[in-house]
Order: sequence, then C-alpha cells, then structure tokens
Amino acid sequence: MKKTRILRRFPATLLLAFALWSVNCGDQPAPDDAGENTPAPDLFFGQTAEMKEAAHAALMERLPDDAAPLEYQVFRYMAAEPKSMDQGVSIYVAGGSEFHFERLVMFGVNGELLPGAAQSWEPSEDGKTWTFHLRRDGRWSDGRPVTAHDFEFTFKRFLHPNAGNVYAFLYYDIKGAKAYNQRETDDVETVGVRALDDYTLVIETEQSCAFLPHITAYLTSAPVPPWQVEKYGDQWALAGTCLTNGPFQLETWKTGQYMTFGLNPHYTGSHPGHLRQIVRIFNAMVGSASAANDMGLLPYENDEIDVIDVSPMVYGGLRDDPEWNERAWSYDQFTTIYLFFRTRQPPFDNLKVRQAFAHAIDQESLNETILQDMMIPAYTMLPLHFPGYVGDKYRDHQRFDPDRARQLLAEAGYPGGRGFPRMDLWLADATPASAISQAAQAIQEMLKENLNVQIDIRNTEGAAYRSAMYDWEFPMSIIGFNYDFPDPHSMLGIIWRSQPRGYTRHDWLNPEFDRLIDAAAGELNPEARMAMYDEAEGILASEAAAVFLWHVNAYQLRKPWLKGFREDRWGNFPNYRNANTYYDLYIGQEAVDSGRRIDY
Repeated sequence: MKKTRILRRFPATLLLAFALWSVNCGDQPAPDDAGENTPAPDLFFGQTAEMKEAAHAALMERLPDDAAPLEYQVFRYMAAEPKSMDQGVSIYVAGGSEFHFERLVMFGVNGELLPGAAQSWEPSEDGKTWTFHLRRDGRWSDGRPVTAHDFEFTFKRFLHPNAGNVYAFLYYDIKGAKAYNQRETDDVETVGVRALDDYTLVIETEQSCAFLPHITAYLTSAPVPPWQVEKYGDQWALAGTCLTNGPFQLETWKTGQYMTFGLNPHYTGSHPGHLRQIVRIFNAMVGSASAANDMGLLPYENDEIDVIDVSPMVYGGLRDDPEWNERAWSYDQFTTIYLFFRTRQPPFDNLKVRQAFAHAIDQESLNETILQDMMIPAYTMLPLHFPGYVGDKYRDHQRFDPDRARQLLAEAGYPGGRGFPRMDLWLADATPASAISQAAQAIQEMLKENLNVQIDIRNTEGAAYRSAMYDWEFPMSIIGFNYDFPDPHSMLGIIWRSQPRGYTRHDWLNPEFDRLIDAAAGELNPEARMAMYDEAEGILASEAAAVFLWHVNAYQLRKPWLKGFREDRWGNFPNYRNANTYYDLYIGQEAVDSGRRIDY
C-alpha cells in the first residue's frame, strides 16, 4: 500500500426509428414524478419484498469475514448531480455512477477484459468481425431478458446524428458508423452491428480492429432498454423509469441532495457487489470525479462520505499539519493535461511557433510549484504505466529550453515576440484555486518572460466550452484527457486522429500520423502495433500538436472502514472509474466501532 501523511484542515426498425427520433425531441412526456423526492410507484417494476430480502440474504453470504453487519453496507460518495442516467448519449451530464450498467465486456483492475453481459467473445480470422455471446440468464431490473437485440438497438441509437453524442467518434471503427453518424447516409442498417439471435451479437469493423472489445467495455457502451425508450424517449433514464442490467439499480433521486442505488434482485452476473446500497451525494462544486476542494473536505471530516479525491491545491494545505495522521491513497489516473492549439490558422499553423511555445514552458517547475510535486511532468501523451508508454524517449522535442524557444519564434517571423498577436487561452469551468487555473497563470508568465508574448486567460462555462472546442473556435486551451480504455489507441487515435470539424476536439492534421494510427488499429500482432503507436507519438510530440504538461496521479482520502480495494500490477490500490472497483467495495467492522451513522 502506498501511503502519505495527510493533515487536518478545517475550513426493431419502427421502434428503432421512433426511438432515434425521440432522442432530441422535447415533446415526449416525462414520468409524472421524474427527479422528485420519492420514486414512481413502478420504480421496482414488480419486484417484491421477498425478492429484495433474498438479494440481501445472498449479500450476507458473500460478505468477507471482517465486514460490518448488513445495515452498515452503505457506500457514500460525492459527485455533481446528473441530468439523467443515459450514459450512452450524454456521458458528460450522466457520468459519475459507472456501476449502474453492465456493458458487454468489463475492465478489471489491471485493465484486463472481463465478462459482462457477454460471457465470451472472439474475432474472425481476419479480425474484422467480432462475435459476442451473451449470458442467457441476464435480466433487466424489471425481469425481462437482456438480449443481443438490446445491444444492437443501443449502439445504433447512440450513433444517430441527432443523438448529440460527443463520444460517437469512439465507435468509428465499426463498419458504417462514421458515415451514418456524419450523415453520409441515413440508412441505419449500414451500421455493422446486428443480433443474429437473442444471445449472439455480431460487430463488424471497417478493418481489422484489435481493440474492439475494449470499446464495448467503455462507459458509453452501457445498454438501454428499448421498450422504455419507446415509451419515454430521452426521459427513460430518470427516477421512476430507469431500468438497469447491472447489480445496482436507481432507487431514489432527491433533487439537489442525493440519489441512492440498491441491489437489483434480478442480477445474475459475475459482479454482484458487496454493498446493499450506494449513495451519490450531490455537490455542484465538483465534477463526476468528486475532486475535493475546501468545501468538499468538511463532509468527509464529518463522516458524511466515505471517500474523496484530493487535489494538489488541497493536499498542499494538509500535509504539514501535525494534528491529523490520515491515509492518502495514490494511483495512476491515466490522464494527461496539455495545452493545444488551433493549428490551421495563424499563428499556430506555423510549426516553429508551436515548437517555441513547447520549449518556453517549464513542466518541471509547474510540477514543483503549482502541483506540489504530486504529478508527473509530461513530454508525450501516454502516461506512466499506460500500455505503450515510452518514458523520456521523446523528451527533447518539448524540453524546457528558453534560448531555443526564442530562436524558433524569431525564425517564425516574431523576433523578440514583436508582432505576435495577443490572444486568449481558454479554460473550462476553472475555479481560481484549481490546478489548471493556477497552471494557466504560470504559463502566462513563462510566455511573457521567455518569449515576450502576452496571452489572456478566458474561463468559459463547460457546455459552451465543449461546443466551441468541437467547432475549433479558440486559438489555444488547456484541457485534460482521461483514457477511455487501456490501449494506446484510446489516447492517441481517438482524439488525435483527424476528423472533420464538429466530430473531434482538435484540428491538427498529419497524414503520416493518421496512417500509423490506422495501421496500428488493424494490426493484430501486439509488438508491431506498439511500434506503430510509438512512432506516431514521436510525430505528435515533435510536431507540437500540443504542449504536454503533466500526467495525473490521483490522491484519495478513504475512511478506514472502506475495504475491498485490490492491488494492481504497479502496487497501487486504484479506484478506476472504468474498472469493477465498486463491486469489490464493502464496509469493514471499523464502521461499527466508530459509531458511523447511515441516514438514507
């Protein structure tokens, strides 16, 4: 276990066509009490008291010996209030409760693939067709079977161009997905996803695709119940109407306060969980990752929540206080923070300008000061311990070298910074105390000192920022990207492979990079694949498509009674949002001894 001292601080076709049409329509009637304090009468969809008692009895049988009694098996965490649980089309406003659905495939603690709704899967000999075999005992929380038809409906729904799914590009390797999503055809049957029968799903890809199962394990691949979508349209995933195929089901949603998830008594899969209830407490000051701030620590100190992430800014104020010796858990978050440019317009269409910026920014200084030595200076996209990580191999492309930076800027036509236009550096919902906001100010000073270039910082509301980003509106910005699945294609191909405006966050285009990414995606030999991604990352760094700033280490405060974290191959005890960590968690006997209360 990695420990750090932490110190106290107070402070079918017609159905498909109908459902696709209804995704963005506002005239679908909402459930009578969607989002209200009490669930609709049919929330449990015919589930009886006996069924719930049986689910609790089964839970008691699988609890570890050091677990607290059943009434204590409630896990509480903090996140922003979602707008719905419809993760497939609205991950930015529906994320934060990833345990709620079971995808075809799931991720393990080391990024390995585990059975989910599918018990097995295999590729064709040419790697262009993947067949998934669903469990025959899979059930939705209303007792209906989970079928391959449900998944076909799901995939075609979130690829519909009217769905507004910002993650549709993740599925472009599926045959016909890109053409359908980008309105080159309106024929949904051209999308290569089809149910052969109730329990066999076939997914065809444009070319050999080694990582296709990884995509089906991503959060946006969560299935939806077609009959609920038919009945309620895009209101299907609210309190009183939301079904799940996972071990935990939405029970109550108290607007502005919290939502609770209880056991789904119909669940028959291999990840049944060790908790009787999960409580998501809303806090508008944090995102779905529950990043702690000064306001966020108080609920943790008061035993109102069991875990909270600690930002570098908060951690820096805690670690020297001798009054509190608390465990902090660190683990790889597989997130890279970077400064990117609009590369198809001046001045950043000039390679030397981008390279000058890269050499004018001191990543190590940012880490030592702003980030309290808690992060890892970045010179490439792939982070430490991530598949394909190459260490400092390409560091020289973006090392701090102010003399070289000034030379490059002069060669680009801006000697001493003269004539360089003043422009905005955009941020998204960055609070003044956030690491990104503080880093932006430090970078502002570095560019002024090292290049005599003046930039302004512009903070923008999240939804407006995302819209402008995908429309390539701003000249430069600092943003982070957290992996979607543990393969280099997630962090290199998904966001850096060129796509048309409106379908990807970046306008950077390099034909050789695209060629390597496409070739690697279709290469079934692991060593050959990694070599291609390695070469592609070298191009990304040398072309300064972005200035890579830091890789994120995650830090978390966890109550001593919170058990079940498993050690990964690197010696961390992670809480990956994509992995099955939630299903391993349970409450230890320490909760009884501490007098911990449960009020839900």
